[in-house]
Amino acid sequence: MRDLLPGHIWVEPSAARLLESMRDIGYSFESALADIVDNSISAGAKLIEIFNDTHSDGSPFLAILDDGRGMRPSELTDAMQHGSKSPRDFRVETDLGRFGLGLKTASFSQCRRLTVASSVDGEMSARCWDLDLVLEKDQWLLKVLDSSGIDEIPMIHLLPSTGTLVVWQGLDRLDPYENSPDDALVALNDLFANARSHLALTFHRFLAQEKGASLFGGVTLRLNGSPVMAADPFARHMSPSSDPHETETIRMASSAVTVQAFTLPHHQRLSPEQMSAIELGSSLAETQGLYVYRAGRLIAGGTWLGLVRKSELTKLLRVQVDVPTSLDSEWSIDVRKSRMRLPSAVRRRLRPLIEGMTETARRPYTYRGRRQATGAGMPLWQRVEERGAIRYEVRRDHPIIEALRKAAGSRADVDAALLAIEATLPLESVFSDIASSPKTVAQQSLDGAEITQILATYVEAIAPGKNTLPRSIAEVILATPVFAGQSGARRALEQLRVIED
Repeated sequence: MRDLLPGHIWVEPSAARLLESMRDIGYSFESALADIVDNSISAGAKLIEIFNDTHSDGSPFLAILDDGRGMRPSELTDAMQHGSKSPRDFRVETDLGRFGLGLKTASFSQCRRLTVASSVDGEMSARCWDLDLVLEKDQWLLKVLDSSGIDEIPMIHLLPSTGTLVVWQGLDRLDPYENSPDDALVALNDLFANARSHLALTFHRFLAQEKGASLFGGVTLRLNGSPVMAADPFARHMSPSSDPHETETIRMASSAVTVQAFTLPHHQRLSPEQMSAIELGSSLAETQGLYVYRAGRLIAGGTWLGLVRKSELTKLLRVQVDVPTSLDSEWSIDVRKSRMRLPSAVRRRLRPLIEGMTETARRPYTYRGRRQATGAGMPLWQRVEERGAIRYEVRRDHPIIEALRKAAGSRADVDAALLAIEATLPLESVFSDIASSPKTVAQQSLDGAEITQILATYVEAIAPGKNTLPRSIAEVILATPVFAGQSGARRALEQLRVIED
């Protein structure tokens, strides 16, 4: 009989109803898998293998195997307890856990049977939560597996003398096309494909050794034998690489939050493969923003958390925010380690820093915009800013426009046509295309005959009926964007006119 406080009664939660409810706290397949990988990394694992296959009964299973420090029988029992560690307990800075719930809640979000086997110096033990048994008895019944039960665990033969194996069976949320083992395995393989990119981003600082980051790196993660390559959102190891900003420090109590921004290289300098890599499966406009890490593990990325608005001009900016485990409660990091709340003290300090960083990140685009509109040569378009609005106009003083007016014999008709061209410029479509896939947007490529034709139009407009052209004028023409970079433009111009010094 429990000792009760006067005026109180003992109310014990239903094991069956509580476990069923905990299955739906919001884990996706990839976030659940990441939670298990957290435990392996916290246990000091250097090799983590994730497998999926079918058991002897034809049902699919998933196994996560690591070479971490392992657990002795009593430690394993504690680890299988719900709420095995309080979020208020002190955690070392490399501990990726928080609530003592992740192993269980993440697993039950995907399966009905969770088995964990662990070994330390060859001493092996195993425990199993069977959700169907808990539902039947409505009791917290954790099964202790004997040697024969251990032998039946999938992939148990791969468990090293020191390490841990986590097995998911009864995968009832795969959503196969048909209710057959083969279709269930196909559905599981589809989830694996999506999980690879999530794990590559979430744990990129562990998968790729970073200079000066002694707490991170040195972990090999494999899915069905295929290595997961780190997906660095800051393009630090790419050539051309990102432009790092100065590191800032925000003090909170006795802890520190470090902030560093990176301006990604402009898409015109990247190959299609590099562009695809830094888009992180979406677009630069969608993946800009803060990337918040807890103990080196990504918690949230691609969001400004209300500090600034996402903008086309800031899509090259990504900001790394490192939060120590000592600030978990202040940041309200949830069980899934996928959401958090930005503390007001940090928000006040971070907002001006972010505003300064976003202003710097605009420069590659604002500079290029002005240069294309008013650059060297004889550009046909000009950028006009008036009363806070920006528009693009055809230059009325351009030699080609002047020649067109003379040929048409009516200045008014030509100006009306130009107004129609300017008014119907498909800016929204251009903006959408550049935002979604900038590498695919390019003006029509010109062959030699077309370059010569346009050059002849320029030359005749500038020096009608003449055989010669001053070299200074020739250089201005060749510097015009449509001719700049065209290897045959100079030779074609020399065939049209004699260039005089």
